[in-house]
Amino acid sequence: MYFSVPLPVPLNLIVVIECYLDWRSSCLTDLAWIDHIISIVCLKNLWLLVMNNKVKNLISFAKAFEKYKVSDSELLFKALDKQLVLYYLSLMDKREALVPCKDGTLHHASVGDFIYQYNPLLDQIEYVDVQIAQPLRLNERAIKELLVSRQFNEAELYRELAPEIDNVDFWKTECEVYDWEEDLPEYDTIKLEQIQVCELELEKCLSVKGSPSKDASQAPSSTALKVIGLLMHHLSKSPKYASGDAPNKSQIKELLLELAVELDVNNYGLSKVDERLLKQASDYLETQKN
Repeated sequence: MYFSVPLPVPLNLIVVIECYLDWRSSCLTDLAWIDHIISIVCLKNLWLLVMNNKVKNLISFAKAFEKYKVSDSELLFKALDKQLVLYYLSLMDKREALVPCKDGTLHHASVGDFIYQYNPLLDQIEYVDVQIAQPLRLNERAIKELLVSRQFNEAELYRELAPEIDNVDFWKTECEVYDWEEDLPEYDTIKLEQIQVCELELEKCLSVKGSPSKDASQAPSSTALKVIGLLMHHLSKSPKYASGDAPNKSQIKELLLELAVELDVNNYGLSKVDERLLKQASDYLETQKN
């Protein structure tokens, strides 16, 4: 079977639709081939449009660090956690043959030497086309190799394009299966500097646009601190809640705990309120005096 794949992600969708269209056209007259061709062309043009938009939003790791202060390792770990997708832009048009394989046995040939045997299903070979400037998605192994050595083998990019087939354990390229033969073309080594990330996905992942951090969203506002500080001084007019000329934060805390019980309010966060919020409010109020 042969696939022309403009994008790495929707490969299975294209396969299903093309198979369906092939089946449908076989049941219709020759004139129905017009509809068949138009359907395929429209589908592929749609994916080309999506691909072009994706390319426009890709940025390098260096640019991501410059703009968002996120390191290479942070991006790689987020990709491993499925929070981000990493891409490599193809440098040329290329067709690759992929061979589905079944796991075999690991033979102990000699001391420290093991031979791994597997069964390549050469009668089920698949072909994929990669276009120049196509964003190719990195698989898990490629990301791990970048973490360890800052590079990976180009063949990992094509494995990610393989369709899902039952009873297949892994995929190899045809050149990998016949690696004992001489004069086979060698795969490039892809460097970390060549990897890119979609800026829109990165912004969403980091919540960098107008979204306050968790700590910032929980911090009291200056107005709230001022109100709390003034109420503390109002309570300190009673000797019970005063400590010299300042509010007695410990006694005010006890009052708040009593009120929580009286009003049936959860007292979570009140046990150390005198050391945190009340102190913060008292200190802030001192900075606001005319």
